[in-house]
Amino acid sequence: MSRSAVQQASLPATVSQVRRLSAPMFEIGPKNLMRLAEIVELAVAAGRAGETHGVSVVVTVPTALISRVSSAAPNVFVFAQEMSVQSLGASVGRTTAESLVDAGAHGVMLNHDSNPLDAEALAAAVERAHDNGLLTMVCAGSDTEARTVFELQPTIVLYEPPELIGTAGGADRPWIAAINREAATVVPETLMMHAGGVAVPDDAYRIMSAGAHATGATSGVIRAASPSEAAAEFIAATRKGFDAARAQHSR
Repeated sequence: MSRSAVQQASLPATVSQVRRLSAPMFEIGPKNLMRLAEIVELAVAAGRAGETHGVSVVVTVPTALISRVSSAAPNVFVFAQEMSVQSLGASVGRTTAESLVDAGAHGVMLNHDSNPLDAEALAAAVERAHDNGLLTMVCAGSDTEARTVFELQPTIVLYEPPELIGTAGGADRPWIAAINREAATVVPETLMMHAGGVAVPDDAYRIMSAGAHATGATSGVIRAASPSEAAAEFIAATRKGFDAARAQHSR
């Protein structure tokens, strides 16, 4: 199955009827900072905001919570935080692609800075995910890593320099335009997501107005007085920045 076909495969009807995963996109990564009830509340609110602003919303959650979040928040794309490369078999303590599908996941994040994979394992994981109809978000921390990831044709490349992760925000990202042009040439169907240090909605706006297809935040949303309200503000800024970039391009 081609990767473009995978983007539309195996999605529950409740999600596929809402929208196909496409730009502009905003991802929220609760990591292990929240309990189920909090994640569900956030995901539902983010889904509403996504519908309002025409933004695809991805929520990347712990594996054990996928089913509950997917059921409670049908207007978001629920991604797993990790996946084993192993097939169905007699292994124990492994998260297979098949189990993610059965739990209701729409995709999986791979190669995050806190959970890196070597080149062979990453290639195998992307292939296993695509073969099972899962969308893929593959992390890269530099132009060199991004070019290696392009060869795997993931659904999304999350370009996130390690030095920006967890920072206060406001960082310039002069690399966005050039690496996006390169991606458009070699993997035109892949969404280019830029993040790391997205602390306030203006960070999301600046990234999107620079030409990104997607961005995302953890601390900026999770640590807010009202994560649900913060998510809505970030999502609105994502849409505004995306529209600004399109307007600039059309001139």
